[in-house]
Amino acid sequence: MVSILVFGLLALPLSYFLNSLWCLRRNIAAAKATGLPYVVLPWSNLNLPWLILRPILLPYLKKLPIQDKLWFKLLSVDWPWDQQYTIFQRLGSDNFLYVSPSRNYFNTADAAVIDQITRRRNDFPKPIEVYRSLDIYGKNVVSTEGSLWKHHRKTVSPPFNEKNNRMVWMETLKQAQSMVQGWMGSQIESSGTIYRIAEDCMKLSLYVISFAGFGVKLDWPGAEDEGKQPLANGHAPPDTEKGPKASKGRNDHEMSYVDALQTLLHNMIWLFVFPKSLLKWLPFSGTKRSYTSYIEWGRHLQKLFDNKKDDIASGKAQEGMDLMGFLLKGAGMTPESIDQTAEKSPSKPLLSDTEIMGNAFVFLLAGHETAANSIHFSCIYLALHLSSQRRLQHSLDRIFGSRPVSEWDYERDFNALFSTMAGAVLAEELRLIPPVPSIPKCVLRNGAPQTLTIDNQKHTLPPAIYINLVSLAAHRNPKSWPAGPPSDPKNPVHPTSNVDNDLEEFKPERWLRDNSNTSDPSSSEKDQYTEDAPNTATGINASHALHRPPRGAYIPFSEGYRACLGRRFAQVEVLAALAVIFKHHSIELNVDRYASDEEVEGMDMEERRKVYGKASEDVRGMMREKMGMLFTMQMRGTNVGVRVVKRGKERFADS
Repeated sequence: MVSILVFGLLALPLSYFLNSLWCLRRNIAAAKATGLPYVVLPWSNLNLPWLILRPILLPYLKKLPIQDKLWFKLLSVDWPWDQQYTIFQRLGSDNFLYVSPSRNYFNTADAAVIDQITRRRNDFPKPIEVYRSLDIYGKNVVSTEGSLWKHHRKTVSPPFNEKNNRMVWMETLKQAQSMVQGWMGSQIESSGTIYRIAEDCMKLSLYVISFAGFGVKLDWPGAEDEGKQPLANGHAPPDTEKGPKASKGRNDHEMSYVDALQTLLHNMIWLFVFPKSLLKWLPFSGTKRSYTSYIEWGRHLQKLFDNKKDDIASGKAQEGMDLMGFLLKGAGMTPESIDQTAEKSPSKPLLSDTEIMGNAFVFLLAGHETAANSIHFSCIYLALHLSSQRRLQHSLDRIFGSRPVSEWDYERDFNALFSTMAGAVLAEELRLIPPVPSIPKCVLRNGAPQTLTIDNQKHTLPPAIYINLVSLAAHRNPKSWPAGPPSDPKNPVHPTSNVDNDLEEFKPERWLRDNSNTSDPSSSEKDQYTEDAPNTATGINASHALHRPPRGAYIPFSEGYRACLGRRFAQVEVLAALAVIFKHHSIELNVDRYASDEEVEGMDMEERRKVYGKASEDVRGMMREKMGMLFTMQMRGTNVGVRVVKRGKERFADS
């Protein structure tokens, strides 16, 4: 009996190994048949045991002579950020496969190939299993494909229009002023060193989407009279006080609206790994936080849903963009249908209650993180590149003059921002740090093989292959982008990617045409519609007044029919926030590690330049080593220290 048990225990791993070997040989043969370069991996970089054991094994693996092997580099899920354009350069091709026992992955940084794939949405759909993690409250427009996606999209797209973009503009101006006031405190000239830029940008974006999209009014600490509770759509809002027990007793919540969402976003990984029914029983703090925040945010979301049903039933008008209201109305809810009993209801709603809440959650998630990251990284890049910051400020002076923020007008001012230096800053930030490092597509497992034209030759991708549109590499491909020499050849931004050009560098000026920074601020750009979705005011990736890269070369919001619905929303929010921040203030890096305030005051400009250069190198190192993918590209486990100062009180030159 014991010998049989031992044999069984030995046979299981042997069987797994032999099966993996057979699958790997099969997948290598399929990769060879494509005629494209390929790299063989011993297992997928998404293999669950590998993901769990990698942090433990990595220090030992790094002692082996495999550091420079492409297969080892590709075993990191963060390889698009770590390598950027390097692997494509080393392979001498903008298209390659990596092969693992589980499946093959086709990776492209080729603008022409990306264009083909995004145009042929039926041939190259989303692999919806990748997006199941976003279904925690219900199916939604991001996690569906085919006819079901069309159904969702038709229902959820109406609120993304210019009228509501104006609401986003106004709310962002208000919230950004409160954020800057919070940084400056009682100080007139300088904020002192602060490390919460990333946190505050997340808060800013959450406040904007909560009000503009859901009617929940959240004010910066100190912006409201103490003790005064803001209202949401005339209802008592989900509690916004800080602390896990802030609302218990009044709304019977264990976590506030803000805390529940932020905790959920920070701990969602556990919802993907374990069934929800198991999470609450696991003895780990992370799993307990994940489960509690999932339940609590669901309750807040349900309250928003119930409040909106009450508004529709009573015919009450909505203040703001009202994404939740559009979702309910788009799903077929009317005062009459809400009053009817289930037995009397003649037709099925276009979206179920869970689908409505699933879409509400994904809108809040995507709209919250994407814009916040762009504001944060734009601030960091501008602190690293003070001459670009000054150029932005001069452009803002031309657009707004001496007008107070209360007189900034969406119709007059947004397109002036979008087509000049502010638009160039956003475009360049998104070029270097797009919301996601790659966009997944696939050839369906039960579908037909699909042929692509690559370098004037036909290559066929087999069924069941995953596709990565590697935006991080496509945005750095010298075949698609005009490039100059590197600013500092001896100290490149990235140690191996594009070391002979400036495509790894933040240079918003590359987007400016000869007349783009001197255009009439009152001129307006006609509202743009996506070529593939002509009735949706979702905007364009970058202003037509700026440099126009080839189609497929610049995909921060994807392209084609599946392009991001909230693209214009994010652009309006980011540009409004940057305008508020930099019109009257500058952001400089913290140099406390190298010199005290008193020492800086005693330095000449050359000494200050050297100190600032050291601080800049620290920040560049943090951005190389501490970036990674959560739901979007973010800096993990560290924060950049900066100072916000009144314009004219800067301590460092444009170096």
